[in-house]
Amino acid sequence: MRLVGRWVPFRVGHERVALLRRLAPRPTLLARSVAHAAARRAQQRVVRRTYGWTVAKPRAKADFVPPTVALPRLADLPDALRPPALELRVEAELILDHRFNLLGSGPVPLGGTIDWHLDFKSGYRWPRVRYQDIEVTRLTDASDAKVPWELSRCHHLLTLARAARLFEDERFANELEDQLGSWLAENPPGYGINWTSPMEVALRAVNWVWAVGTLEQWRPLREPLRTEVARSLEIHGRHIATNLEGAPHLRSNHYLANILGLLVLGAALVGDARTTRWFRRAHAAFEKEISAQVHEDGIGFEASLPYHGLSLEMFLVAKKTADEAGSPFSPAFHRRLERMLEASRALRHPDGRFPQFGDGDSGRVLPAGFRREPSIDNLLSIGAALFGQQRPLTQDPHDEVAWSLGLGAWERLAEQPVAAPSERCAFPASGFYVLRGRRAHAVVRCGDIGQNGNGGHAHNDLLSFELSHGVPLVVDSGTYAYTSDPEARNLFRSTPAHNTVVVAGAEINPITPSVLFRLAQFAHPHAESWEEGPERVRLAVSHDGYRRLTPPVIHRRIYSLDRASDELEVVDELLGDGLQRAESFIHLAPASALTKVGPREWEIRVGDVRCRVELDGFDETRLAEGWISDRFGVREHGPVLVGSVDGRLPIRFGYRLGPAPDTT
Repeated sequence: MRLVGRWVPFRVGHERVALLRRLAPRPTLLARSVAHAAARRAQQRVVRRTYGWTVAKPRAKADFVPPTVALPRLADLPDALRPPALELRVEAELILDHRFNLLGSGPVPLGGTIDWHLDFKSGYRWPRVRYQDIEVTRLTDASDAKVPWELSRCHHLLTLARAARLFEDERFANELEDQLGSWLAENPPGYGINWTSPMEVALRAVNWVWAVGTLEQWRPLREPLRTEVARSLEIHGRHIATNLEGAPHLRSNHYLANILGLLVLGAALVGDARTTRWFRRAHAAFEKEISAQVHEDGIGFEASLPYHGLSLEMFLVAKKTADEAGSPFSPAFHRRLERMLEASRALRHPDGRFPQFGDGDSGRVLPAGFRREPSIDNLLSIGAALFGQQRPLTQDPHDEVAWSLGLGAWERLAEQPVAAPSERCAFPASGFYVLRGRRAHAVVRCGDIGQNGNGGHAHNDLLSFELSHGVPLVVDSGTYAYTSDPEARNLFRSTPAHNTVVVAGAEINPITPSVLFRLAQFAHPHAESWEEGPERVRLAVSHDGYRRLTPPVIHRRIYSLDRASDELEVVDELLGDGLQRAESFIHLAPASALTKVGPREWEIRVGDVRCRVELDGFDETRLAEGWISDRFGVREHGPVLVGSVDGRLPIRFGYRLGPAPDTT
C-alpha cells in the first residue's frame, strides 16, 4: 500500500466504501465530497506538470519581514527565567554537535553532515524523488516518516536562535545559518520526504519565520542566505496553497497547520499580492475552523486531548500573528479560543499532567527544546498572556511565554494575580467529565470517535478515566507509535489498554488492523446523569458497543466521588440476558508500587502518596503488566489490576479507590 503524505481521497478501496457509507445519509455533503475528490485529482495532474514553474520558481517579489521576539541577554533576565535559559543552552550545545532527541530516540549523534531524508531510528532513507512519487507509509518495516519530518520541522532552530540571543553566542547563530543552508541544498523544492506532507511544510515555515525573528534585532541572517530563505518561504507558501489537506466532510489538525503556515507567511512576506491573498484566505479559514473543529464546550473534535492541545497551540499562534498584522480575529473566534483555554485548565490534573485520552504524537508548533512532557501548562500561560488575563496557575508563567512572545509578555503576566479555579466540570459536547475532591481529580471519557465520524485519532476508551491524588495514579496508556509499529499502534488504542471493561474479549468499536487511522463508530456513548453536590459528585454513563455479542450487552458505569474523603467508587453493570464474561482493567502509573493487603485489596504507593483500591464482585483478581506511553516513541511498563467475572447477566462489580488509612 502506498500512501502519500497529503490527503488522497478515495485511493484505498475499503476506505472509499467506509466513507460512502458514512456520508450516505447526507447526500449533499456526499455530492460535495465526490466533486471535491474529482477536482482534487484533476488539480494534482496539473500540478505534476506545472510544479517546476508555478511553485518552485517564484519571482520573489515579497520582502521578508519576520515578527521580532524581544529577548534580552541572560544577565537581564528575571531570576525565574535563568534556569530554563541554561537548559536551552545545554540543548543548543547538543545541537551544535548534531545530537538530537526526537520522538523518543534519546540523544542520537547524526554526524558532521545531517541527512535530512533519513529515519535515523530505523535506518531507512527516503529517495530524493518527486514528492508525489514517494512511498511515505511502509508497513512492511519499522521506518517512520515522522522522524525526518520532525527533524525538518526545525524546532531546534528556535533553540539555537534563542540561545544565540540570550547568551550572545555567535556559534549558535552560525550553526542556525549552516543548517538552513544545508536544508535548502539537500531539499530542492518538491523533492524528497520533507515535501510530502503540507502540514510538515507549514510547521517548518512557521519555525523558520520565528527563529529568524528571534535573531532579527540582535543579528539578522547574513546574505545571500537571508534572500535564499525568503525565496524558499515563498515556495513553501505556494506548495501549501497547492496541496491543502482536507475535504468538505473532514478537515482536521492537518488543515489547521496548512492555514497557519499561510497566515504566518502572508504576514511575514509583504509586498506581493499573492502573499496577501494567503493571509486573507487563512484568516477567513481560521474563523470557520475554530467552530468546525472545536466543540461549543471548548474541546477539540478529534476525540484526542493531546491533539486538542496541538490545535490550541495553532489557534494561539494564529491569534498572535493576526493581532500583530493589525487584523485581529472576530469576537466569536476569541470567545471560542478562550473557551478552549478554560476547558484545558479544567481538565488539567493539579500536578500539571494533561489527560492522554486518544492519540498523541507529542506534536508542537513553537516548543522550547526537545522535552515533550504530557502537559499544556505552556499553552495556558501563553493564552493568558495573549488575552491579558490573570495567571492561570499559581507558579510563575511558563518560560515559553518569554521565548515565543518576548520578555515583556512574560513580565506582564507575572504581575497578574492568580485566576480563581475553573468551576466547569462537565463537557457534554465532547464527552469529558471532571470529578474533583480535596486532592482527588478524576477525568472521565464518554464521547464519540470524533472527526465527524472518521475516528482517525480516537481510541477504544469509552467510559475510561484518569485519576490523580496530587500525583498521577490511574493513567491512560497513551499512544507510543503509529506506522513504525502497527501491532503496537493497535495495542495502545485497543479496549484492554484503557481503564474500562472488556466483554468476551471484544473491542468496544471494531478495529481493522491494517487501517491505522480510522476507528469505525459502532458504540453509542450516553451520559445518563451528572450530579454535583457539596459532598459528592456522581456520573452515570453507558454504551452499547457490545450489542453485537451473543448475548448482547449494555455496559453501564457509575462514578461517585466523595469530596471529603477523596474516595472514588466505580460501579460497573453489564445489562442483558444470558451468560457472559468480562474483564475490568485499571492501568496504574509506572512509578506505582503495589502491595496486596487483603483478598481483594491492594495498596498503591507513588512516592509519598499512598492509596488503597478494593475490588468487589469479581470472580478473580490479578496483577498484570502493561505498557504506558506518556509521549510519542517512549513506553515503559506499568502495573495493571485486572478483575474478571463470568456469569449470568445482569452482572455488577467494581472497585473503590481512595487514600490509604494512616497506620501511624
